[in-house]
Amino acid sequence: MKFKKVFIAIGLCTALVLGGCSQQKKTAAPVLTKNQVIKKTQQTFKSGQIVQSIRLSTDTSTQLVSANTSFGGEPTIFHINNQTTSKGKTQNTEEWVNSNNVYLNGRSTWYKTNFEKLSGHSYAELLDAVINNQTMMNPDKKLVDAFKMTRKKNTYTLTATIKDKSIMKDAADPIFSTTAQSAEQEKVFRRIQKYGKYQDMTVKAVVKNKMVSYSLFINMKLGKLMKVRLGQSYGNFGNYDFLKLPDSALNAKPLPKSSTKSK
Repeated sequence: MKFKKVFIAIGLCTALVLGGCSQQKKTAAPVLTKNQVIKKTQQTFKSGQIVQSIRLSTDTSTQLVSANTSFGGEPTIFHINNQTTSKGKTQNTEEWVNSNNVYLNGRSTWYKTNFEKLSGHSYAELLDAVINNQTMMNPDKKLVDAFKMTRKKNTYTLTATIKDKSIMKDAADPIFSTTAQSAEQEKVFRRIQKYGKYQDMTVKAVVKNKMVSYSLFINMKLGKLMKVRLGQSYGNFGNYDFLKLPDSALNAKPLPKSSTKSK
């Protein structure tokens, strides 16, 4: 009887061990098709981070204008860190934008003014360019067909290079229209957009359970000597759902009219 009890106990232990192992074993995630991965890049998002840039270069000089923007909250607000680099010098500005105003960090004092008058583009244009990016959310069939996909475990990477001028123009428009830091700069960018010649565009998206990052770069030529490169890169989706204006910005003073004109 003792031996029988021992065998029964061993059998129970073995069953428990095997049962425990079966519970710990995870079901492998199904392998996604290219179309399924593309669908994940089209899912809406409430918040994230985007870097938009316009670089002008010749054989002897380079000028870079970039806007590193966190966005989120309800309604959506934008925290923008602008940077302009030219002739070896860099200028930085910080601003917050909501549906009513832009709030400017004047170091010791915050100022507020009308966003469209200052920048040359509206809050609605910025919102549409960032949240409703059509190249991402509703890609042209030619771009979809151009995507090539690679997979490493559960990480999928889509890449494409395209030379279709219509697709490049649609992708470039929100960058040209919302990267400018002043109304005068906006006019310059619009002239570049009008007279520049599109060369090619590269797109890259990284997807795991959801989209991790999305970026596109467009190359153009302006005349015989100048090259133009536009960039738009997304990341940190969902990290800024509760973004809100800081108290220092809410206590901002009206921007003097002379400062608005000088912009």
